[in-house]
Amino acid sequence: MQPRSSAVATLGIVVLALFTVWITWRAKTLEQDLQTSAQRIALLNKAAPNLRLPSLDGRTVSIADYRGRKKLVLLFWASWSALSHQEMLHLSMLYQRTRRPDSDFEIVAISEDDDRAAAQNFVQQTKVPFPVLLDTSQSASDAMQIRSIPALLLIDAAGTVVFGRVGFDARIDFDLSRQLGITYNPMDFGAPNAGRPN
Repeated sequence: MQPRSSAVATLGIVVLALFTVWITWRAKTLEQDLQTSAQRIALLNKAAPNLRLPSLDGRTVSIADYRGRKKLVLLFWASWSALSHQEMLHLSMLYQRTRRPDSDFEIVAISEDDDRAAAQNFVQQTKVPFPVLLDTSQSASDAMQIRSIPALLLIDAAGTVVFGRVGFDARIDFDLSRQLGITYNPMDFGAPNAGRPN
C-alpha cells in the first residue's frame, strides 16, 4: 500500500503547485488590470459632468460656470499624497507666471481630503494661487471616474475632457502649457505673467 499513498501524495503536491502558480498568475493579472484602469482617464473626449463643490473660501463653484468661457484644468489631489505636493508646486508656478485676469483658462484643485483642516493647512502653507474645492465624499472623483491621485483633467470651453494624466510627471507644466496654447519656461524668473502669449 505504500506506493499508492506515495503516488496520491505526489499527485496532491503537483496539483497544489499548479494551483499556486495559477492563482499567483491570476492575482498579478488582476493587479495589472487595476493599475491600468487607475491610470486611464475614462472621460477623455467625452463631456465632463457638471460638478458643484464648496471651495475653501466658502463659495460654491460649478464646472458649468466656465463652460463657453474658459478652458478648465482640474487637479484631483490630497494633502497626504506626496505626489500631489509636486503636482501642486508645478501647477502653482505655471499659474503664477502665465495666468492673467483675461486668460482663457483657469486651474481649480479638488481636494480629496476627508478633513477640511488638512486641505486648508496645506493650501495656506504653500500659498496655492488658484481656487481649491472640497470633495470630502469623493462624489466629484466618482463622477469623473478618477481612481488614483494626483489626476489632472483639461476641459475645453465646450465642456469636453480633451487631455488628462494620472500620477505626477515633472513635465506636466510643459505638457499642460502646450495644451493650453501658452508659452511657459520655468527658468524665467522674471515678473509674473512672463510666459503670456505675444
